[in-house]
Amino acid sequence: MTVRAAFISGPMYDALYQRLAAFSASTGIDVEIAYQGDHPALNEHLASLPSVPYDLVSTHTKYAPSQLSFLAPLDGMLAADEVADFAPRLLDLARIDGALYALPRNVDVRLLHYRTDLIDHAPATWDELVASARNANNPPGVYGFLFPGMESGLFGTFYELAEMGGAELFPPDLVPQIQNEGGRWALNLLRVCYAEGLVPPAITGWHYDKVHDCFRAGGAAMVGDWPGYYADYCAADSPVAGRFALARYPVGPIGKSLVYGGSHTFALTQRGAANPEATELLRFLTAPEQQLDEARRGSVPVRASVMQAIQAEAPAEELARWQTLEAAIEGVVIPPKFARYPEVEEVLWRTVQAAMTGDIAIDAALAQMTEQIREIVAGEHGG
Repeated sequence: MTVRAAFISGPMYDALYQRLAAFSASTGIDVEIAYQGDHPALNEHLASLPSVPYDLVSTHTKYAPSQLSFLAPLDGMLAADEVADFAPRLLDLARIDGALYALPRNVDVRLLHYRTDLIDHAPATWDELVASARNANNPPGVYGFLFPGMESGLFGTFYELAEMGGAELFPPDLVPQIQNEGGRWALNLLRVCYAEGLVPPAITGWHYDKVHDCFRAGGAAMVGDWPGYYADYCAADSPVAGRFALARYPVGPIGKSLVYGGSHTFALTQRGAANPEATELLRFLTAPEQQLDEARRGSVPVRASVMQAIQAEAPAEELARWQTLEAAIEGVVIPPKFARYPEVEEVLWRTVQAAMTGDIAIDAALAQMTEQIREIVAGEHGG
């Protein structure tokens, strides 16, 4: 009665796994965490295996379509009342060709976090954000604005900026419409931040956790960050506790505040679908009790009952945070579901980074990304 699992790790994820001892004590089912890694490492690990030796895995709605060779559909394994509490939109995101392949863990959208001791109000536009970043910039002690400088975090930052600029990275035909003012504006904003030293020079090697650590240590005036890090910012030993506030992203040139998002999920493998204990673990990990605990740490719950409960117990300041998150979710930009999507992120972030650092001209980068996506999408459809 052992379930083998591969989990995403990091400050906003690991606390949940500490509850597995209670699960084992109450059910007699042992859980072996056979692999843990950040999302890029986890995805690379799973993709490298000739066969996946796990019963349950962490995944994400944007990556699951590339993992259908080993994931199992959940329809028929779970009763209707077991999924009725989940937000319908999030369940739809977890479906592929109509079949449910995972249960949502949270909603993953960024908010702007800004230091109230350095900036007196949230910037309303990206031009204002850059101006505020310049005013607060005092390296190496404090940098103006942080964002991940590599991999999926950088790609996502470009994605949301491009959409706010009026470009379309994934229109219905999946042929990018980014060789325009919107695409140029997005890449130029990233280049300005890097060229003017508004971000640390080392940002090109920073993923989510290092960005989070820098802001938490007091090393930045602003950061676009995810809900699951919130409790760590508010902890008693956090240098920024009580010294920051939250807001939606500023609006871009088309007058909209948009954020790239999706849902972290737990899924059964085909091996796990034949293991009733794995289904019990899936139920436990996504149960209201676990979602409520994660929500108290900052994550956005995906069960209606938990969202209602967390808002009912929230003091005024916390309630404002939940309302800001709900507003941000209304402006979420969701990547398309196709199997080769991870290749898009893997290829394009390198071009975005080269444009950001000035190693490639902005127009050349936009043309290169357009062709890169064309090739990947053509390969998806056998072209």
